[in-house]
Amino acid sequence: MTTTPSTETKAGRLHAALRDEILSGQLAAGSPVDEVAMAQAHGVSRTPVREALRALRSEGLLVPGARRQLHVVDVSPEHRQEIATVRAALETAAARVAASTRSSGDVDSLRLMVLRQRRYARAGDSGAFMEADEDFHRALAQVAAMPTLDRLLDQLGAFVRLARLGEPTPRTHMMALTREHDRLLDLLEEGDGDALAETLSGHILSTASRR
Repeated sequence: MTTTPSTETKAGRLHAALRDEILSGQLAAGSPVDEVAMAQAHGVSRTPVREALRALRSEGLLVPGARRQLHVVDVSPEHRQEIATVRAALETAAARVAASTRSSGDVDSLRLMVLRQRRYARAGDSGAFMEADEDFHRALAQVAAMPTLDRLLDQLGAFVRLARLGEPTPRTHMMALTREHDRLLDLLEEGDGDALAETLSGHILSTASRR
């Protein structure tokens, strides 16, 4: 397993920059990533570029193509479904635990996050809404205080974001998501772990199918 380079190094800074470019769509899915061109563009030697690309390949964000050239991963419909399935499994596992460990403060904090999402939805700001959506789901899972599961969700998060690139999110859909989030928090507050897990799974899988 390749370790992510420290951001205090040239390789680490380049890794972070390229990762952001991939997740924002600036580096388009399927586009080639050339080691020499990257070194010239960023004013560094090929050694830190090689280290940064190796880390991105380890994360699955770069994949080998013809002639061993690396390309930005292209998330297919099948891959999107796989991501949603894995995400549902992890988040529902956390939800069952969260229902028995949550505090009133946890629920209040999450409700404030939904209020922020609703403001973004009303303003039609889909970018801010989806970022807040990611924050909500991660915060809900973190209520369970399961650090290993949280690390897995962190790794999966990059693919969740890639799966959403280029997909329109109309205001009506955003508002529907906030209502579903409200329902999730009602179940969390009630401490009904089974109902929360079942509802959360349906929420994740149906959202993936709508995109």
